[in-house]
Amino acid sequence: MKKPRLVLIAGGGRVGSHLAEVLTKKGRDVVLIDKDPQVCERLAERLNVLIIHGDATEKETLEEARVGEADVFVGATGNDNDNIVACQLAKNAYGVPLVMARVEDPELAKMAKSFNIDLMVSPSHVASMVLENAISLPGTTSIFLSDTPMTAAEIRIPEGSKVVHKKLSELTIPRGCIIGMIYRNGELVVPRGDSTLEAGDIVAIMGKEEAIAKLVDQIRSR
Repeated sequence: MKKPRLVLIAGGGRVGSHLAEVLTKKGRDVVLIDKDPQVCERLAERLNVLIIHGDATEKETLEEARVGEADVFVGATGNDNDNIVACQLAKNAYGVPLVMARVEDPELAKMAKSFNIDLMVSPSHVASMVLENAISLPGTTSIFLSDTPMTAAEIRIPEGSKVVHKKLSELTIPRGCIIGMIYRNGELVVPRGDSTLEAGDIVAIMGKEEAIAKLVDQIRSR
């Protein structure tokens, strides 16, 4: 699984600044955008990232932040509309592969597909954790994240995956992670060695990020 080279974050508040700090510690190249010059000054003193003073809903600001090189764009301002507009601009005008928005309105969070946004998360107190995991493991949904090396994610098994109809005992599960649960047609399946995986199953994986990433690659391969 290719790790993002450049992550653009709009919004230097609690969520955006925390996410930037965590990602830089993981070796990601991060650019942080904020409208408030005083916020930009404080962040420049605290974070080892490029800080852009500007409006992420404007093309000029995004281009200054190298949006054309970005693998991920995160709208993490305190304004739902700004986050959605900025994400749509990054996705539709510049083709950023993965765009995510923080929204306070939980109803908006259910409308990600209609906005052509890959992930919308709410409420704000869990946003930074979910976004961090989604960037590290694209295509998965965060279940739990802490300051330990352990994490967890869930992924839906796609049609045509090479793991479909296979028993868990037949998979090469990387050292450092386990399949903890399988959700099938609304029912919980406790995984055993002879349990099979089917298209549409939601699989909960727990362990180290690197090991989870390898297993996710396996699940996605056809």
